[in-house]
Amino acid sequence: MIDGDLLEVTLDENHNLWKVLQAMRCPPHEKMQTLLQIEKLESKLAKLRGRDCAEKRRKRKLDRSDSLPLAEEEDEEGLEPGEVKRPKEEGVRGKGEAELPAHDVEVSRSSVTHNGVEARRKAITLEMKLKIIAQREGGKLVKTIAREFGLSHSTISTIFKDKKRISDAVKSSASVRSTIISMKRAGPLDDMERLLVAWMEDQIQKGLPLRPLSIQDKARSLFHTLKQRAHGPTYTHVFTATPGWFKRFKRRHNFHHVRFNGQAAGADNRSAAAFKEELHGIIADEKYLPEQIFNVDETGLFWKRMPERTYIHQESRTTAGFKACTDCVTLLLGGNVSGFKLKPLLIYHSENPRALKNVSKHLLPVYYRHNRKAWMTSVMFEGWFVNCFVPQAREYCRQNHVPFKLLLVLDNGPGHPPHIGDLHPNVKVVYLPPYTTALIQPMGQGVIAAFKAYYVGQMFAQAVEVTQSGQTLREFWREFNIASAIRNIAAAWEEVTQQCMKGAWKQVLPTHAHTAADSAVDGIVRGKILVLGRRLELDIDEDDVRRLVGLEAEELSNEELIRLEEDRGEEAETEEEDVAPQAPKTFAAEKLAAAFAAISDGVEMLADMDSNDQRVANTDRQIQEALACYREIYNDKKKQLDVVLNNTVH
Repeated sequence: MIDGDLLEVTLDENHNLWKVLQAMRCPPHEKMQTLLQIEKLESKLAKLRGRDCAEKRRKRKLDRSDSLPLAEEEDEEGLEPGEVKRPKEEGVRGKGEAELPAHDVEVSRSSVTHNGVEARRKAITLEMKLKIIAQREGGKLVKTIAREFGLSHSTISTIFKDKKRISDAVKSSASVRSTIISMKRAGPLDDMERLLVAWMEDQIQKGLPLRPLSIQDKARSLFHTLKQRAHGPTYTHVFTATPGWFKRFKRRHNFHHVRFNGQAAGADNRSAAAFKEELHGIIADEKYLPEQIFNVDETGLFWKRMPERTYIHQESRTTAGFKACTDCVTLLLGGNVSGFKLKPLLIYHSENPRALKNVSKHLLPVYYRHNRKAWMTSVMFEGWFVNCFVPQAREYCRQNHVPFKLLLVLDNGPGHPPHIGDLHPNVKVVYLPPYTTALIQPMGQGVIAAFKAYYVGQMFAQAVEVTQSGQTLREFWREFNIASAIRNIAAAWEEVTQQCMKGAWKQVLPTHAHTAADSAVDGIVRGKILVLGRRLELDIDEDDVRRLVGLEAEELSNEELIRLEEDRGEEAETEEEDVAPQAPKTFAAEKLAAAFAAISDGVEMLADMDSNDQRVANTDRQIQEALACYREIYNDKKKQLDVVLNNTVH
């Protein structure tokens, strides 16, 4: 080598400077052979290490798959048309979701492909992108940020250019741990998933079992129905609802914590017997009186439905404008062992239905509440407990000269928060064990069935009165609205006898009840409903009426789901026209900051009570992740305020 010549040396991660210098010195033949052998051995060793790592990853994946239920397993071959199987590090993109931008997956600098070993990929979450954007906006250089996060300069620049889309995704409540930004899907697939979510929520609210295979069957059925309605034979897309799609569907719609049953669980007689002994012990130890022991239960009421074989019911399933098959309210009914009845709580899907336009809801014979699904929620139940149950029970105890010390028996339904017993010091709450409500839930032992029988009797009696005045049954049914239903609900609840209320406790407290409540339904059906039905010339028998009275948790059909969504959409538009315009809801930086502070105070309260620091830290991290969408909105508001202040100063 001539002095002054430049020698360019490329260092590989499996070589060192000593080996290069040895090669430059032109070693003897034996040394050269030794060096070559070393290189071959190192190459083989690197390949073996790569294979070992791949085998370990494969075994870990199999172990995880074996520990998950069938619904959690990813079917690599079962992708829908147009879906692409991606490695887990990249994030799985479902059909209809946006393609991953170049910056969503970055090859790590520390794992370059070498000797046939495949490079590992590094996922970039939305949380990481927000940090990158914040640092870049704060004035940090691209190369500094790239070095800190271990990413290339081009990736940092691309993320910063894409900051608006990333910010919009976070503000729309996308998970900050997500590595993809999903785009809204259109057509039958999007409509199918929206209706499937409504169906699943309906099943959960009714306590019906949810199984992965039944959900996939319902998805295929809904897609086929929507495809035929909207596009007909010209739409050629095929949807098979694979297990892989089901996994992504759960992730898209936040069904992570829903329990999917492999099979429907039967009634648990052993747990029911154990609970009865436990309840007797509580009553004896605390010396509760019959007037102090309460139970409530939710039930769905199809308030405009007629027996299935009547011509009114058949027309309601086909004629536009009829909602008899789908319109339902949720009622919370209850009382105590001595036969006292609580004022019913009614939940409807409309806040201001036209039939109640000029009616003060405080004067209704029910507590009127609303949400879009007409279902009981934890927040709504908590509000009923504090604002309705406790005041009414306190007044009842005062009037009957009974100490205000209550025992409330509840089932473990999805709308009953577990902390409800800590909201008032004078109310103790006990929960029925799972799968025992059919056996020992007091309100389910004939009270609800009797109430529904009285309700049907009220409707038939009104129909007879109207038809005798010259109006047809069809005209009566068209004019029957939610206000009429509320009046009938109050009248039917009033007809439920004290003996029926007492008899409901026979299964769980046989020492306090001497007759069962079931026998009340027989007399109502035979002595009133069938007689009125014949006067209306309806082709019904005892079985028809019993099916209507016992209608509690039937599954919504595809057509009922579609019509239910359409009718509620139309009613929402009508309400917007009828109700006086209100100021739109807006975010304010000060109120957002106050909300964040209140949440932080709540976490600090938990930390003061909990000696498990790791649990507190995990809870705080999950809460902060959930609040990321609101923090992004808060940051935008602060930027707007800063711009306004700067313009004012200048």
